Amino acid sequence: MDRRKITLAAMWAFAVALMGLLYWKIELGGEDERRRDPSDVPTFDAEDEPIGGTGNTGAMTPIEAGPPRTARGDRRHTGRSDAAGPGSPTLLYRASVHGNVAGQAVVDAEGNAWVGSLNHHVYAFDPSGTERWNRDLGGPVYVTPALDAAGERLYVGADSDFFFCLDAATGEVVWHLRTEGDVDTGIALAPDGSIVFAAGEDVWSVASDGTPRWRFHARIKIYSAPAIDDEGTVYVGAQDDFLYAIASDGRLRWRVDTDDDVDGAPVIGDDGTIYVGGDNRLVLALDRDGHELWRAEVGGYVRASLALGRNGDILVPVFGPHPRMLSLDAATGEERWSFSVDAGSSSDLGVGSAPVVDRDGNIYFGADDSFLYAISPLGALRWVYETGDRVDSDPVLGLDGTLYVGSDDDHLYAIR
Repeated sequence: MDRRKITLAAMWAFAVALMGLLYWKIELGGEDERRRDPSDVPTFDAEDEPIGGTGNTGAMTPIEAGPPRTARGDRRHTGRSDAAGPGSPTLLYRASVHGNVAGQAVVDAEGNAWVGSLNHHVYAFDPSGTERWNRDLGGPVYVTPALDAAGERLYVGADSDFFFCLDAATGEVVWHLRTEGDVDTGIALAPDGSIVFAAGEDVWSVASDGTPRWRFHARIKIYSAPAIDDEGTVYVGAQDDFLYAIASDGRLRWRVDTDDDVDGAPVIGDDGTIYVGGDNRLVLALDRDGHELWRAEVGGYVRASLALGRNGDILVPVFGPHPRMLSLDAATGEERWSFSVDAGSSSDLGVGSAPVVDRDGNIYFGADDSFLYAISPLGALRWVYETGDRVDSDPVLGLDGTLYVGSDDDHLYAIR
């Protein structure tokens, strides 16, 4: 009897696995007209001879006001919002996503929200927090999705080695691209309308219809979300200890040796300066041709993205042994203030959540102590809100001032 039960259980397990395999083959392979072919895409390499910078100087075009449709709110990753954030934390909703939230949520003008979960699904919620749909992407979803300008298409990737374009209203697959590597980073929308993201060791540029435009190959895995300037130059770090500048056609402009992993996204300042942190416990400031302007020691890993304060200062999330949010002068790298959190003394714990800055300069971020923090433009505590687990997800502000953030307690929070 026991042997028969074991055999039956094994047969059922095999049948379930086979159904899953067939699902992915039917849905994402074969002759599916939604599938995009990456085989003939022009490919460039980190070892290529650099073509050099643009020599451009001067201010960046101001970021257009709007909802947080992409990672860090815009292609420069400023982390700024034109909304006024909550003066005190009142829970609007707490929506289950049945897995840890590593990426940021994206939100449209009406307050609909989309977020990925490590349970392999991406979720859509209406403004009240009611689930509209969910979609299984075949692997953990670490990535921050991107919503197109019309609010009709959602771009998202997963550790299934696929990048998807979904119907934002229904979750149905519009097209998909096999990337040959896990898609783990935020997605940026370039000035020409193309979609830029990293998967495995590659940076991809894809047209809005899913046609691959180019592919840039780094030496080791990329966790850094690409930032893009007004000319379409892409800036991205990698675990090969380099920061790369890639031209809008995929050619290498320059590379800078950072001496350690770069996992957080670069941020592009209002004057075009590029700021980036890494496991070297430094923040670097570079001009658009890759020349170092200054470096600042911050005493811990910088693995989350940086942000820009309203006055242009650089906001730096720092890991242990002294976890904190740090503000640096953009011109010199000198420390202006710091706000400490009680996340332990381990070098692998601290502030892994990149800050969002509201229109009044107030700063919101999460930490590994399970709290969401609101601090003033000068680093004074305004309020705290406790979630059920670590907060590594980046918070964002909707147009009405609602603050959205994911937690490792398997929920998306909306706070007013």
